Amino acid sequence: MNNLFRLALIPALLCSLTGKAEEQLARMDTVLYHNATLINPANQQRTENGWLLVQNGNIIDQGQANTTGSLPKASQQINLNDQFVMPGLIDVHLHLTAGPHRVEMVNGAPVITMKGHPEITQYHAISTLATGVTTAFSPAGEPEANAQYARAQQQGQWLGPKLFYAGYIFEPMPILGGSVYPKDEAGWQAEIARQKALGVQVIKLYFGLGQAEVAMGIRLAKAAGLKTIAHLDQVSWQFAADQGIDMLTHALPTSAELLTGQARDAYLASRKNPMNQRFIYQWFEHVDYDSKPMQQLLQTLARQQTRLDLTLVVNELFYFARELERLYPEDQMWVFHPQSRNSWRGLMAAPSYDWTKAEVAQAQQQMPKVLQLFKRLYDAGVPLAIGTDLSASGPFYLRELQLSKAAGLNNWQVLQLATIGGAKHLGLQNLGELKAGFAADFIVLSQDPTQDLTALNSIQTVVQGGKAHQVAELRALLPALSQTKL
Repeated sequence: MNNLFRLALIPALLCSLTGKAEEQLARMDTVLYHNATLINPANQQRTENGWLLVQNGNIIDQGQANTTGSLPKASQQINLNDQFVMPGLIDVHLHLTAGPHRVEMVNGAPVITMKGHPEITQYHAISTLATGVTTAFSPAGEPEANAQYARAQQQGQWLGPKLFYAGYIFEPMPILGGSVYPKDEAGWQAEIARQKALGVQVIKLYFGLGQAEVAMGIRLAKAAGLKTIAHLDQVSWQFAADQGIDMLTHALPTSAELLTGQARDAYLASRKNPMNQRFIYQWFEHVDYDSKPMQQLLQTLARQQTRLDLTLVVNELFYFARELERLYPEDQMWVFHPQSRNSWRGLMAAPSYDWTKAEVAQAQQQMPKVLQLFKRLYDAGVPLAIGTDLSASGPFYLRELQLSKAAGLNNWQVLQLATIGGAKHLGLQNLGELKAGFAADFIVLSQDPTQDLTALNSIQTVVQGGKAHQVAELRALLPALSQTKL
């Protein structure tokens, strides 16, 4: 009888042992990050004494340690020592593979070029990752260079943010390594197909196009299964939205079609000289956000959920171009490769090279009106995200967050735009939250960004796809990539 009882226990014991073995197997190759305050902007939730369990590049569980201090089993535990954890930042306007703007002679004529170099790209990718940006979108660039970077980064050969990208802008002005302008619809179709084959997800329509070309670009991109983004000038945002544009970029909706009455007439008169760049602030002097065309625009963008990145920092860079050494001290410029570090301020100063001191003051006085545009769009329910329009995020990303706050948002709302807002902007459903099933992309900070956005300067560790990178170690890689000259 005792033997029969013992024999009967064997299957139960085996099942118990098998269950424990399976539990142990399930916890293999897991990393438990614990003893941290988890900050999840998506739902404005903070979890004291929180933990994240990571496996195979994803968050598989998260929670809060109980009073007994028990934690999930894991093959590795990392004590974060009361630091703060939030999702990785997303820069939706990063020209990662672009080189510094310069002029080259081509067939005896001067041509603007922004062609990059692999080592300069690697430098900017590492410096951007070191400042907490784990995912980025390049809304324009050499498609071959973007494809090369995306492939190398995904294969683990290059460090940097995961990149989604557009290709050459469709624009009449020739830019070497930057623009293309097919002569007819068949040429547009061929170029769109070529870019799509290189992994481009979005077609970029640019400043110098007319209405018919913008409409054609949107139509042909949709037929190819691609989205469209536009940086427009005299073609209005309203027209592009009516045609079904997916994204608009820059707080420079400088079309006269959005103005009315005498303000419109005065603005048009100032635009007669095509070399006059004062329109980038004069439009704001003339616009009335309560006017019929602006109210219609807000309603259309909200109804269609057209996605916007306003790059407020660009307006500030243009308007305050003569004060950039004060706004961005040289010790912050480590994020730029030396070739870019030597030229970026000159590029920002180009539009205002002939402005008088009075005109510079006029431009600077429009910055509150720029911020009002941001807040009007936000309050209307237009989806916004954070972008910098540079080749490295660094202090420019933080400044974009600060300007968003100055427009009337609180820290939680700003951090939403930087994380889940960026994920939604790019249609990425597994990014932007500290949540089971989401990618293990997060940053570890010694200070609390919900209290002060400058806490982003205290990032110690960047975890991307489950792999941890110490900021100091990332920065130590930069000198070896600093020697390239163009």
